[in-house]
Amino acid sequence: MTLCVLRFGVLPHFDRKHNAVLVPGPYAVSDSTRSFHNAAFVADMHADSLLWGRDLRKRHSRGQVDLPRLRDGGVDLQVFGVVTKVPRRRRLDSVSDDTDILPLLFIASWRSPATWFKPKERALSQAREMARLAEKSPLSLVLSRGDLSIAGIKGLLALEGMHALGGEEEALIELYSAGYRMIGLAHFFDNEFAGAAYGVDKYGLTELGRSLIPRMEALGITIDLAHASPAALEEALSLATKPIVVSHGGVKGTCPGPRNLSDAQLHSIAENDGVIGIGFWKRAVCDVSLKGIVAAIVYAVKVTGIDHVGLGSDFDGKIASPFDATGLPMLTEALFAEGLSKEDVSKVLGGNVRRVLATNLPE
Repeated sequence: MTLCVLRFGVLPHFDRKHNAVLVPGPYAVSDSTRSFHNAAFVADMHADSLLWGRDLRKRHSRGQVDLPRLRDGGVDLQVFGVVTKVPRRRRLDSVSDDTDILPLLFIASWRSPATWFKPKERALSQAREMARLAEKSPLSLVLSRGDLSIAGIKGLLALEGMHALGGEEEALIELYSAGYRMIGLAHFFDNEFAGAAYGVDKYGLTELGRSLIPRMEALGITIDLAHASPAALEEALSLATKPIVVSHGGVKGTCPGPRNLSDAQLHSIAENDGVIGIGFWKRAVCDVSLKGIVAAIVYAVKVTGIDHVGLGSDFDGKIASPFDATGLPMLTEALFAEGLSKEDVSKVLGGNVRRVLATNLPE
């Protein structure tokens, strides 16, 4: 009885409350904008939708992403971030790894007891869920370069934080085999591989972290510097020989904050030929509105050039968003209103992300 209450009562309530859509659809755009948007390659570099145990084949009235809404939003590629540990207290100046709020969520979503307290098992379990989703829906998994050309909605697995490796270098192969093609160095807290922007010590790469940079590149895993400490970000960029991403974040030029990128960091990412995904939540853009998101995108384009900016919504990441996935055509219309050309808008919507993944993914 208790498990049923958690699964069908507490979890949906928590999901609806913390993944709110501030302005529910439907959303109106011109026919010409919608036609252009649907023809473009649209990629969002971060959504945490797998965490909540929803059946993503069905349209839901809670949360921000499911396959029907991705289809209506003209999304070609959704990067699904996988969260494996979230500290109970998340002070932005110093977050430790000594607490974890996810056991209750994994129990409530009726996942295997093996996942309740082990980050790596959570990562492997969500990878299996993603594989089953691809088997039972029109979603295609992106595992290699050629998969980017498959028609319809595509999904790519990304891991938030290398703590899920448990300090074991060889666990990288296990996670790669499970389908992960993007891995973030850190999440909320420092780990055995890299310091985090919100971590206690915020150090750079450890010896283990430095050793895994070339291994990830050789496997075809894109390195994600979202959540990495400034020291880890700088060091990873100095070691990287392939383009990196900051999958979801903001820029200090429009919204100061410990995770948002300075102009100097933006220049470094551009020099690496990487991409920054602009997020849709308050700490990323300060102004949680279509206008605020566009302001951050335009600022990043001015600093880095048009080839280094993309979308990183953080949908379903316990954020309030001004729209759900069906509202993305409004972003296209707003970018046109800012004077961006069709070619430039295509790059921001997903062309830049596609270029990076086509460079990094295995053949």
